[in-house]
Amino acid sequence: MKRYFIHHPVFRILAPAFYGALVYLLVLMINDTVAQINDLFNSQELYLCIGLTYLAFESCRLVIVLQHRFQRDKRTARLIMTQALATLILSTGLVMVGLHLYFQYVIGFGMTNEQFAVFFSIFAVTAALYNLLYISDYYLHQENTLKLQAEMQNKATLEVEMQEFQHDINPELLYESLESLIGIMYRDVEKAEAYIDSLATAYRYVLTNRHHELIAAETEIDAARNLVRLLNERYFGQLTLEVTDDEGLTDAMLIPGSLPILVEYIVRNTIVTRFEPLSITCYTEDNYLVLQSKLNDRLIPYADSEVAFMRLQRSYSLYSDLPLIKVKAYQENYIKLPLLRVEEATPLEAL
Repeated sequence: MKRYFIHHPVFRILAPAFYGALVYLLVLMINDTVAQINDLFNSQELYLCIGLTYLAFESCRLVIVLQHRFQRDKRTARLIMTQALATLILSTGLVMVGLHLYFQYVIGFGMTNEQFAVFFSIFAVTAALYNLLYISDYYLHQENTLKLQAEMQNKATLEVEMQEFQHDINPELLYESLESLIGIMYRDVEKAEAYIDSLATAYRYVLTNRHHELIAAETEIDAARNLVRLLNERYFGQLTLEVTDDEGLTDAMLIPGSLPILVEYIVRNTIVTRFEPLSITCYTEDNYLVLQSKLNDRLIPYADSEVAFMRLQRSYSLYSDLPLIKVKAYQENYIKLPLLRVEEATPLEAL
């Protein structure tokens, strides 16, 4: 059970003692016998009031525990009224029984109607105050829980955004490009400047279009070609990207960064050496943009590229009924990327 304030051992031990003393002082004031306060710690009635308060508090707590166990719904108005009525009946009933036994067997005579009314009123108010304390603590706990959940959700959102940003930035490509750049600078300064321009173009493209939903397929192809230029320095110039039959790309759209991601996916998961170049052919087929390459997979798949591929699959499922397909057949590797086309609404004047 959740640790509300009323369930804390310190509260259960100390609160009835202090409250019982206040009840005793209140009874003295009502009966106009305040002079007896000098014998406060020697008064039998003081300990009686403390004991009755313990009985009232624990009976109220028992009702709350049982209601929580058998009725796990939220604190609706009906449940609150039921709880208030049950605690009132049980706590005042037990207190009245305790008082009756005290007067009957200790004092030797029964309670008067005035005494009954005083104690009943005091402990009825006590039950109401106890319920108010619990309900306020309950709603405070609920509010804190909602705030905590909101904070956790914001944290999770920030973590997802950070992961997406890291994937967009592609730190491994950046480090590899910087390492390649260092090597180029020692050989050819002009080539190094051109390489820097290609690197800047690649990351400018990512940052410029990261908030766009769709982008022209031709623009994506240019970005993929630029990526191949960057990767070629590390792969000894053995990478080529050939685009054929680009007539089907008219008005075709893609998710920004998807084609460079797939080109890098193919490169990272294919064995490329000086003697085994990698040629990627790009063409359209049945409303797909197809990337075809020779099947020469690495023994261990590149983990980050697999994650990026899965992200792309989820993204394209939001825009198209056509799935992002990855097929291996006849010693060839095929990746089919759905082409998206935005249909413009018909102007009202033409209707």
